[in-house]
Amino acid sequence: MDYRRLLTYLWATLVLGVLVLWLANPSALSKESFESLLARLGPWAFAGFVLISLVRGALLVPSTPVVLAGGAFFPDAIPAVLVVSMLGIVASATLLYRFPGFAGYDSMLAAKYPEQLARLRRNLVKPGAVWLVAAWSFFPAVPTDLICYAAGLVGMPYRRMILGLVIGELPLVTAYVVLGTKVAEFLP
Repeated sequence: MDYRRLLTYLWATLVLGVLVLWLANPSALSKESFESLLARLGPWAFAGFVLISLVRGALLVPSTPVVLAGGAFFPDAIPAVLVVSMLGIVASATLLYRFPGFAGYDSMLAAKYPEQLARLRRNLVKPGAVWLVAAWSFFPAVPTDLICYAAGLVGMPYRRMILGLVIGELPLVTAYVVLGTKVAEFLP
């Protein structure tokens, strides 16, 4: 079995497991159960949030639920949640940028979409591509990880990719952290 298939199966199993847990026992994912877990973890709770924020990209977990959870579970530490969330997003982006050939996705994409990659390469190596990455990062309906992977794949300068990412993600992540504090008030 190749790495791509294994990673895909592991990710799907994790998502399916959480869904089954939620359907079988909705109270397991309630506000009270999370508060109880955080109380038991004490000061390690925020350390766990930091760890999850930093490794979630390698596990193909989107940042949005992690950022919302940070705002929901740590409403008294909003600046720290914002900084940790942005560091996690930058770490994930760096990993995807630096290792676009991991698991052979680069070869598969190059063989399957040569014209699209050529067009992407032309657009992402221009100095103004910072704004393309910023717009992509700001738009919540598209995965930011995809543009970071593409930037690494086509050789976009790293500084430009990260600058665009931060410009686009910072207002969005700020809104998600604040929204997380509001969402926590409505959890059952």
